[in-house]
Amino acid sequence: MQRQFSRREFLRLSAVTAAGALAAACQPMAAPAPAAEGVAPAAEVVTLRLAEGSWVGPEGIKFWTDDIIPRFELENPGIKVVYESAESDDYADKLYTQAVAGDAPDAFFIWWSGGLMEKGQLLPLDDYFDKEYMSDFFPGNIAGQLYEGKLYGIPKYISTICLAYNKDILDEAGVEYPDGTWDWDKYLAACKACTKRDADGKITQWGTYVAHEYLPHWVWQNGGEWMDGDLFGTQPLFREEKALEALRFNYDMIYGPEPVAPKPGDIADFGWWNVFSTGKVAFMESHSWTVTNYMRENAFQWDFTDLPTGRGGKRAGLTFTNGYSIYKGTKHPEEAVKLVKFLTSPWAARQMCIGILGLQPARRSLTDVWDKESMGARAGYDVAAFSRIMDYARLMPEFKDSQKIQEIFNPIWQQIWVTGEMGLEEGVNLIADRINEY
Repeated sequence: MQRQFSRREFLRLSAVTAAGALAAACQPMAAPAPAAEGVAPAAEVVTLRLAEGSWVGPEGIKFWTDDIIPRFELENPGIKVVYESAESDDYADKLYTQAVAGDAPDAFFIWWSGGLMEKGQLLPLDDYFDKEYMSDFFPGNIAGQLYEGKLYGIPKYISTICLAYNKDILDEAGVEYPDGTWDWDKYLAACKACTKRDADGKITQWGTYVAHEYLPHWVWQNGGEWMDGDLFGTQPLFREEKALEALRFNYDMIYGPEPVAPKPGDIADFGWWNVFSTGKVAFMESHSWTVTNYMRENAFQWDFTDLPTGRGGKRAGLTFTNGYSIYKGTKHPEEAVKLVKFLTSPWAARQMCIGILGLQPARRSLTDVWDKESMGARAGYDVAAFSRIMDYARLMPEFKDSQKIQEIFNPIWQQIWVTGEMGLEEGVNLIADRINEY
């Protein structure tokens, strides 16, 4: 039976989990004996800068500064790690600027390192991480760390998507809970049944929320393609018939004659990452890292299930590139590699999974830990839905010269989905034309 957690209960549970795991894994080390006369002093300690974040508040930062980093330093007494925050809105731009200026952190977390890879700012890792080490990671998550045949990053966690649903809304609407077999039409019917209007016809409760930032898996479910290739494509295919049909399905949920999803601004101050917690949306495509967020924030009964299939029964999912990379200009490559190996080790991945961060492990060998031992699993939620989708998940598409393509893509995409200033077909064709011209 599921129950709601207060923030205090949640933090207590996460603290107990983390403390127990650390206590079991860490044994006290004897104090070093004083140096004998005539013995050379110990080598100077190497200092590394690590850029990281928790995105769950101060308690999450302490996970790094009070637990993970001290454990690494305990095992590597010749290395000191200085924590730098990766949580600012301009972090990616700042990191790029630092790298070009010769002042980037030695090791850092980043979601998409394509620009840094293409500009030669990352240390190639092939000589440090062999095939045996990499064999435990999901191939789809490794793909985004490769450029021109070389490895530039090690996956940190899985960020994939499944469907969250508000049980209270479904109960009130008389809609059965999804069982993982729904297709688009059954999903849309449920969304319509859960959409409520006031006496003036204004929508006060929505069936779903369309995250227009993440739509490629809908295209794949319909048998279409986003571009020519899984990564670094050069030809857009999202205006082809099957792809456009999938985009139209989502577009009409917002702008069609029977809308079931809010327009941007209808639910003020909320976005795709937290709108489900308002309790005003019946269904929400949610990332695996939202589990602990929802446990803290949702004041209603809820759960997860598999994404709906395409009308022909095709399944597809989306996974994202994230991981640790090392700055090519680091003065301490060997020590930085030790740090990244520690941060991507089974032990560290397990702590990130079962503690307050609640991150789905990128290592296949830890799937059961996520499915059965993570905080969401222990609270009774079907977090294994995020594992099931990995059988069908493909990497979020990134075009070649992705930074330049985003400059072309984003302004027009915003006019389609956010401001409504441009129609779907017009906007999609314009984007495709301009990418092809580039």
